Amino acid sequence: MDIKVMSKMVTDIKTKSDKKGGIKNVYFIACGGSLAGIYAGWYVLDRESVRFRTGIYNASEFLETTPKAFGEDSLCILSTLKGTPEVEEAARFCKENGAYTIAIVGEGNEASTKYADGIIRFKSIGEVTTPMLETNVTQSIALSFELLKQYEDYAYYDDTLRAYDVLEDMAEKIRKYVNNGPAQRFAVSHKNEDVIYVMGGAPAMGVAYATSICSLMEIQWIHSPTVNSAEFFHGPFETLDRNLPIVHLVSDGRSREEDLRCQRFMEKFGEKVTTIDSKELGIDVLGDNVKEYFNHVFLDCAWREFLTALAEERKHPKEVRRYMWKMEY
Repeated sequence: MDIKVMSKMVTDIKTKSDKKGGIKNVYFIACGGSLAGIYAGWYVLDRESVRFRTGIYNASEFLETTPKAFGEDSLCILSTLKGTPEVEEAARFCKENGAYTIAIVGEGNEASTKYADGIIRFKSIGEVTTPMLETNVTQSIALSFELLKQYEDYAYYDDTLRAYDVLEDMAEKIRKYVNNGPAQRFAVSHKNEDVIYVMGGAPAMGVAYATSICSLMEIQWIHSPTVNSAEFFHGPFETLDRNLPIVHLVSDGRSREEDLRCQRFMEKFGEKVTTIDSKELGIDVLGDNVKEYFNHVFLDCAWREFLTALAEERKHPKEVRRYMWKMEY
C-alpha cells in the first residue's frame, strides 16, 4: 500500500470532477469474494461520509438495476483479482456513462483496468501469507479514508495511518494466537459437519459473508447461511439447538453489544458455537476512533487459519473445485 500514490490518484480525480460539479455518489462494485472484500471500504464511507451517497453492488445487479442517481457525478470503485467478465462489463458501462472509475485489481490483471481513471493493485487474501496491507480489504479501507480526508477533512485520518503501521505485526500475533489451539480444535470438531452457520454484523458483515460463500461453500462444499447479528432474534434464532454449528464473528466498536447479546443467548442454548472476537485478537491497539473499521481485517486474518486447519483435517484441499474454472457457466 502506497498512501502517497493513492492520495495523488484521489486528488487527480477530484480535480477533474470538480470542474463538472464534483462527486456526489460512490458505488462499490464487484462479485463474490471481491465484493465481500470491498464491503469494508464501503462500510467506512457509508458510516462516516456526510457528502456522498454510497452503495455496494454485485456487478451484474448494478448493470441490471442501475440506480437512477448514477451518472457523471459518480465514482465507481470496482474490484476483481484476475478478471471477472461482469466486473469488466460494469467498468465499461460506468466509463461510457461518464462516471469516474477506480479499479482495485490483482497484479498482472490489465484487462480490468482498461476503463480505469485510477488503479490499485492487491494480492489474493486467500493466501494466509498475503501481507495485510496488500489485500483488497485494506486497500478499499484506505481509499475510503483518503476520500474522507480530501472531501470532508476527516478528523481521524492520522489515526488510520497509525493503524496501517501496526497491521502487519498484529497479523503475525493473530496467527500465532489462533494456531496455538483454537484453529485445530475447530477443525477436529467440525470436520464432518454438513452445515455451518456464520454470524456477524455491521463492520463484520463483509467477512461473515466471505466466510460463508467463499470459505465454507466454495472451498469446502459446506452449506453455510450467513446471519446478521442484528437480525438473529428476528427469525434465525429459532433454528438454534445444541447440534447447530455456528461461527460467530464478534466485532469491537459501536455494534459490539448486539453481537454480545447474541453470544449470551447462544451460550444458553447452543453447544457448537465458535467465537472469534476482535477484542481478544487485540484490535484495541488501534484506538477507539478507527478500530471499528478494521474488524474485517482482524477477523479474516484469524479465520484464514481456521479454514486452513479445517481443509487439512477434512483432506479437502482449498484449491479443489467442482465447476469453477472448469467449464462455461
